[in-house]
Amino acid sequence: MPHHVVGWLRRRRGHRRTPTVEGNAQLLLYSRILPSGFLHYGYFDDPDTAPEAVSFADLERAQRRYAELLAELTGPPGRPVLDAGSGMGGMLGLLRKAGHDATGLTPDLFQVEHIRSAYPDIPLLHCKFEEMPVSDHRGRFGAVLHAESVQYMVPEQVFPVVDAVLAPGGRWVVADYFRRGADGERSGWRLPEFRRRAQDAGFRVARERDITPHVLPTLGFAHMLAHRLGLPAFDFARDKLRAKHPATGYVLEEAAAEGRAALVRSLAVLDPAEFAARKRYLVMVLRRNGEENDTQ
Repeated sequence: MPHHVVGWLRRRRGHRRTPTVEGNAQLLLYSRILPSGFLHYGYFDDPDTAPEAVSFADLERAQRRYAELLAELTGPPGRPVLDAGSGMGGMLGLLRKAGHDATGLTPDLFQVEHIRSAYPDIPLLHCKFEEMPVSDHRGRFGAVLHAESVQYMVPEQVFPVVDAVLAPGGRWVVADYFRRGADGERSGWRLPEFRRRAQDAGFRVARERDITPHVLPTLGFAHMLAHRLGLPAFDFARDKLRAKHPATGYVLEEAAAEGRAALVRSLAVLDPAEFAARKRYLVMVLRRNGEENDTQ
């Protein structure tokens, strides 16, 4: 949920560039709400966990559990690992603690500043993955990790860069949600398209696991908070404006109604049932054709 909600909020702002003060304050807010440094959905071992039973401590544990599962898939410690889309750096810290030679990458300036402050000894590339300096990193990484980041990248540009920077015998770990088919949903890659592009680029899926049920408790928790706190807060602000400034409230009545309706429609992205009907959250390990299967 967190990463998905962050992306939704950014889309609501129309992709405007966030001023420095606002951007730093935003990251500070995230770090206080999610002190583990993770922005991804997390992984609940019990997929039947009810939204009302989830606490922020549970969410933090689920996010750490998710990160640990992905770290295990990158292979044995000691190999260089590229975390492509490092967010607030939580995965980088976990990879380093597990003994990996981790390098981060993010195009977001505010994330760069945050990560360099939290993990000053971890190398960090400030660029888009599709635009990373391939000549400086050709064949360097034993594993490339995309955790809820590949969905934001240009499809035709991703595969050549992975192939260039991945060492012989290396692993490409992808954890993300994919659209099931060609419906009206725009968020995420279409799964058939991803499979086709991977095959055309010379990759095969060596491992695959559908963890959709294990991310739904996070969405359920976010959906519950939005309806129990977000919408009531919106209504409270509207009603208070009406009471204190009736003329202004009257002028803005139509805009407020349209805004609330848009907010309700947008909250559909947090509905676990809608998510499960339209998407699959997969964890995949891809290898180049002709290279050995994973043994660990």
